[in-house]
Amino acid sequence: MGIAATSVYIHFADRDALVLAALEHCYAGLLSAVDDAESSAADPVAALRARTALLGAWSREHPGLYKVLHESTLNRRRDMSFKEEMAERTTAAIRRCMDAGVAPRGDAETVSLDLRTAVHGAVSLRVNEPELNWPPLEEQVERFLTKLVGVPPAEG
Repeated sequence: MGIAATSVYIHFADRDALVLAALEHCYAGLLSAVDDAESSAADPVAALRARTALLGAWSREHPGLYKVLHESTLNRRRDMSFKEEMAERTTAAIRRCMDAGVAPRGDAETVSLDLRTAVHGAVSLRVNEPELNWPPLEEQVERFLTKLVGVPPAEG
């Protein structure tokens, strides 16, 4: 950019504020990518699969960002409420599956929390223990969708 790396700090109150601004920008890009993946799906289950698959792929491509977004102490020091939108959109995607009759009716918020917990756990373990012999994340996520959300298994 033609400026000294330290020059960027004068625009933020402290290092945390700079990191938070960068994270919020990255998260906005992730939300947009998830929306794009979901919008091309033919039905609510395909949309939920696309959303969840993209999140898994993103975490694999950006393990450092994933760790800062979800595992750093910044989460305890700063308001990261911008992450709530992803949770709300996941809940809405699950509710659409329930409303379409392709997932059992229930509390979409609780199911969403269970699904997000399982997916984040699977991703976090892969990021933090990459040397273990993990099954493909896509297969594991498919099991989560079937067992936790109740959607029919993917064909193929």
